Amino acid sequence: MTKRIASLVVKHPRLILLFWLLCFGLSVPFALRLGNVVKTDPGYAPNSAIVKFNTLLEQEFDSRNSYQVALTARADASTSAEELNAIFQDVTASVQALKEVSNVADFSNQPLLPAFETESPISLALIELNPSDLEAELKVVQEIKALLPDEGPISYSLTGGPAIELELRKIGEEDASRAEVLGLSISLLVLVLVFGAVIAASLPLMVAVMSISISLAVLYVLAHFIAITSFGQIFVSLLGLATGIDYALLIVNRFREELKHHDKREAVINTTQNAGKAVLVSGLTVLIALAALIIPPLNFIRTMGMASIIAMFFSMAIAITALPAVLFLLGERVNLIKLGKQEPGTRTRHYWSAQANRIMKRPVLWTVFGVLFLIILSVPALQMQVDFSGARGLTGQTDINKANKILEALGIASLQRSVDVLVELDANGFYHPSNIRAISSLTRDLKQLAPTDYLLSPLNAPGVANLLLFQYYATPESAAASPLATLVETTVSASNRYVWIRAFPTINLGPSAIGQYIDNIKLSLAELGLTATISGPYVSDQEWTSALYNSFPKAIIFVYLATFILLGLAFRSLLIPLKSIILNTLTLTAAYGVITAVFQMGWFASLMGLEAGLGFVETSVPVFIFAIVFGLSMDYEVFLVSRIYEAHKQGKSDNEAVRYALAHTGNVISSAALIMVIVFFAFIFSRVVMIKTLSLGLTVAIILDATLVRSTLVPAVMSLAGKWNWWLPKRVASIAERINFGHD
Repeated sequence: MTKRIASLVVKHPRLILLFWLLCFGLSVPFALRLGNVVKTDPGYAPNSAIVKFNTLLEQEFDSRNSYQVALTARADASTSAEELNAIFQDVTASVQALKEVSNVADFSNQPLLPAFETESPISLALIELNPSDLEAELKVVQEIKALLPDEGPISYSLTGGPAIELELRKIGEEDASRAEVLGLSISLLVLVLVFGAVIAASLPLMVAVMSISISLAVLYVLAHFIAITSFGQIFVSLLGLATGIDYALLIVNRFREELKHHDKREAVINTTQNAGKAVLVSGLTVLIALAALIIPPLNFIRTMGMASIIAMFFSMAIAITALPAVLFLLGERVNLIKLGKQEPGTRTRHYWSAQANRIMKRPVLWTVFGVLFLIILSVPALQMQVDFSGARGLTGQTDINKANKILEALGIASLQRSVDVLVELDANGFYHPSNIRAISSLTRDLKQLAPTDYLLSPLNAPGVANLLLFQYYATPESAAASPLATLVETTVSASNRYVWIRAFPTINLGPSAIGQYIDNIKLSLAELGLTATISGPYVSDQEWTSALYNSFPKAIIFVYLATFILLGLAFRSLLIPLKSIILNTLTLTAAYGVITAVFQMGWFASLMGLEAGLGFVETSVPVFIFAIVFGLSMDYEVFLVSRIYEAHKQGKSDNEAVRYALAHTGNVISSAALIMVIVFFAFIFSRVVMIKTLSLGLTVAIILDATLVRSTLVPAVMSLAGKWNWWLPKRVASIAERINFGHD
C-alpha cells in the first residue's frame, strides 16, 4: 500500500497537496461553528430505570416538581436580609415571566422545600423549565442570566443541569483554544531544536492544524445527525496535536536522513515506504485501540471514540500523503533557515548507542527494575473507585462553583441530587386506608434511613399530626380542599395510582454508600409489599457506570486480540506483540495508579486546583486512558521495532539491530514524546476535572512509555529474547507472507 502511495506522491505532488489544502480551507468555517451544536449531557444507559421513571412522570403528574436550575443570591455586608429578599423577589418575578419558565420556587415562601437558616444575607430559588429540547433549555438559561444584574451589592449565580451544560460548553471551547495555542507554540520551539531548521520544524505543525480543522468540520456535519459531546472537541485537539506532530516528526526526520544519500524522488519514496509504513501500522493500532470506545452502549463514550478515530485517521492520512508531497516539492529547501552548523541529533545518537550498550550488558537487571517500578506505581489503582463529579467537576471561580458553595453553606448541597421513589399502588389508589398506611410506613422508614436530610412525601408534613393527615386524605376532594393541596398535587399522580417520594441525603454519597442506601430502600419496599421504580441522578449514574464497565472487558479483549494479530503480521513474530501488550498494560496500570493517588486519595491535589481528593476517579476517564494510551504507546513501539526489524532483515545480529535502532530512533522517540507530553500537559490547566484527570494520566503514561518502556524495557527484553523475537509458526508465517503486511 505504501508503495502505491509513494508512487502517487512523486507523480502528482501538487494535485495531492491541492486536495488537502482545499479540504482544509472548506473545513475552517464549519470547525469554528462546532461549539454551537455539541452537547455535554452523557445521556442515559439503555433500558435504564430513569427512562421509565420520566415517562411515568410525564403521563401521571401535572406538576413534576422537577427544578432544573438553582438561582442563588448573596448580598454584601451593606445589604440587609430584608433588602435582599425584596430585590430577589423582583428578580424571580422577572424570571417567572419568561415563556419557558413554568415555576419558580422561592425558599422564603415555598412550603415544600427544606428550610434553612443562615446569618449571611443569602436567598435561593429553584426554577422549573419547560422547554421543547436541550437547545431551548440552554436558551432559557441564557435569558435568565441576562436578567441578573452584573453590578451592585448582590451577586447572582446559577447551577443545575442546563446551567452546568452551558458553562461546560464555554469552558471546553476556551480550554481547547488555550491548550492548542500553548501546545503549538511550545511544540514549535521543541521542533526547531530537534531539526535545527525552521522550515522542517513548521511541517509537523501544518499536519496537526490541518488534521484538527478537518476533523472538527466532520464532527460539525455529524452533529446534525447524532448527538456529539462537547468533550469530543477537546479530544480532537488533544489527539490531533499529539499524533499529527508525532507522525510528521517521524516522516520529516526520515526524509532528511534519506536526502543525505539520495535525490529528493528516492528520498520521498524510501521515506513513504519505510517511515510511512511505520506510521500506517502505528495508526492502525491506535485506531484499533480507539475502536474500544465504540463498544460500550453509551452515546457519550461512542461519540468520544468517534471524535478520536476521526482525528487519528486524518492525522495519519495527511502525514503519509500531504506531507510527503510537500517534502517532494521542497527537496533540499526543507533545511532552510538553519540555526547552527552542526547537524542536530549527532550527540544524541552517540548517547542512545551507549545507552543500548549499557542495557544489553545487564538486560535482566534493567528488566526487573523497570517492571518493579511500574508495579509500584500501579498499587494505588487497586483501590480505584469511579463516580461522576457532577457540579464538582469544575474548578476555579466559575458561576457553578459559587452557587454550589452557597448550597453547601446552607446544608442543602444535595437539593438537586435526590433519590426518587415512584410507588405504584393497587387499583384502590392512594386514598384507600391500607395504601395510606403503607406510604406512611415507607415515609417513616426513609426518614430514619441515614443520611436522609429531607423527605418530600405526602405523608411527611411537619407540624401536622398523623390523625389529621388521615382525615385530610379521606377522599381526593378533602385532600384538594386541605392545606396540603400543593403537597398532594406534587406527590400523588392524577390517577391516584402513583406516589412520588423524594429523599435528599445530607451529603454527596459515594459509589459504595449510594449502593447501600438504595438497597435499604428496596428492603423497606419489600417488607411493606410495595412495588416501586427507584430513580434520580444517583441511580442514573449507577446504571450508566454499570453499562460502561460491563462492556469494558469486551473492549479490552477486542483491543488485545486485534493488536496481537496486527503486530504479529507486521513483524512476523509472536513474542513482539505479546511483549507489547504486557508492557502497555503495565504502563496503563501505572497511569491508573497516579490518577487514583492524586484525584481520589488527594496526593498533591492542590497542584490540580482541588482543595482535597474527590474520593473517586471520574467515571469515564479510565476507559478513555485505556484506549488512548494503549494506542499511542504503539507509536513508539512501532517506531523502534520497525528499525530493529529493518536492521535484522539487513543481516545485523539481534544486539546490533537493537543498538542501531535505538541510536537512530531514540532522539525521534524522546522528541516526539516530549511534544506529546507538552500537548497533554497543556490540558492539565483545564477547569474541567475530567479533562485534568485525563491529561495527567496521559502525561504520566507517555513519560513512562518513552523513557522507561521503549528506551529501556523493550531493548532489554528483545536482547534477552534473541532469535525468538522473530519466531512464527510456519503455517502462520505463510499466511503472513500472503497478506504481506510486514516491513519488507
